[in-house]
Amino acid sequence: MKLESKRIEIIPLTLHEMRIFIKSRSDYEKHANLKVTGEEVPEFYKEEVKEMIKQDPEFWTSKNKEYLFHTMWLMILKDTRTIVGQFLFNGHPNEHGEVEIFFMVEKPYRRKGIAYEAMLEIMKWGCKTKLFKKVFIEADLQNKAAMASLRKLGFKQQPVDEEEEITPTKYYKTIYTDEPCMDDLEVDPIHDQE
Repeated sequence: MKLESKRIEIIPLTLHEMRIFIKSRSDYEKHANLKVTGEEVPEFYKEEVKEMIKQDPEFWTSKNKEYLFHTMWLMILKDTRTIVGQFLFNGHPNEHGEVEIFFMVEKPYRRKGIAYEAMLEIMKWGCKTKLFKKVFIEADLQNKAAMASLRKLGFKQQPVDEEEEITPTKYYKTIYTDEPCMDDLEVDPIHDQE
């Protein structure tokens, strides 16, 4: 399975692929016929992923779509076959159909619309498959590129909890209700991409 936009492919890693990627990103890049960048996965992240695999081994069977919400997804630039970022869902959608997504676009590829394109494809996939209804993303208010992308995609800031006196950093977008899904989600064409 893969999602794709004009410039990027978005692929979920299988358990086998994730083990290769965590052990050595360079080995994975060779295995997948991608450009070898010399970048590696940070140690703390390797340990987190290994622990996640150990805790929930049943999520990783090829017959189980559950793994899509637990694996790492890679964003690959089509023209250079280079990994430009990755994202993770924070587990399976809750009883309200809500998921949280954590994004990371590599420094040389930031402010180029990569996250915007990926998020648009993820939302279209969620709408088409009805696997989730609402997406949450946490973003730093100082990250102007992320804020521009979230606005353009139609995300709204999570309301302030009266008990907490801090400014919320989570943003959300409902991608479908119970009505039929639109082929193209509404986005704000006025704002520039990242």
